[in-house]
Amino acid sequence: MKTLKILTFMLMVLAAGAAQADKVNVVASIPDLGVMAERIGGNRIDLTVLASGREDLHGVPARPSFIPKLHKADLLLTLGLDAEHSWLPALAAEARNPRIREDREGWIEVFEGVTLEDVPEVISRAEGMQHVEGNPHINIGPQNGRIMAENIAYALMEFDPGSEEYYAANLDAYAAELDALAASLKERGQALQGHTVISYHADISYLARFYGFEVIGTLEPKPGIEPTARHLARLVREAKEKGVCLVIHNQAQPAKLPGKMAGRVDARAVMIGNMVGAVSGVDTWQELQEHNLRVLLEGLDH
Repeated sequence: MKTLKILTFMLMVLAAGAAQADKVNVVASIPDLGVMAERIGGNRIDLTVLASGREDLHGVPARPSFIPKLHKADLLLTLGLDAEHSWLPALAAEARNPRIREDREGWIEVFEGVTLEDVPEVISRAEGMQHVEGNPHINIGPQNGRIMAENIAYALMEFDPGSEEYYAANLDAYAAELDALAASLKERGQALQGHTVISYHADISYLARFYGFEVIGTLEPKPGIEPTARHLARLVREAKEKGVCLVIHNQAQPAKLPGKMAGRVDARAVMIGNMVGAVSGVDTWQELQEHNLRVLLEGLDH
């Protein structure tokens, strides 16, 4: 009897190990992609998220602890459009896992199908940190949630075709939530339409497109270039002429300068989140969108 119990226990352990091995090992560059993968992949995936959500998207610290996680990855989810160019491709190249290197089958970019903003007409170093295919900050545009989720689902289906129906059912349910959210945000955000704003970095183009407000300039003279006194003086004049009401920055950008600019042009400085996890209580992609709309509307009411 004792021998039988031991054999039964060993079989259970082996079965559990086999079930674990059958899961798709997914690594997400940022929490937005992680929460989406979790909703779609459910118990069919093992998930690791690299960024905490509080960092600058372009400057997530490349920790050595990321490498072992990338060794085991079946799929590496990225925004694409060079969003993570300064840290993720080098990490993926260092991992002993050729399939998740940039442009390989396991490197998944979720921007495919997004209507891109800010595609440069001229490529030049003089223009600062350019993204040649378009603005990479797709994750803070409510209009892009469904597309991002679909791209994650398609990657899972292709890698794990035996679970295609499971992923498809989860995607359908999640997409319905995202569609309902976008419609609700659009209606509640009508007060933003037609207003003019300034942003710290060129990172709110999709948000502006969705809500219908205009970004007349950025505190950075060019993407990634530190503000200069001359540039800021010109921006103050333009902001006053065009009636700027908000100066928008995110949690990873210095708050002092947006506050000073807002004071000079009789506007309100507001801090949005650039990723899930950016601020306390923003743990899902839906909560990120709700948070950003709330702080923008509160800024209008000052």
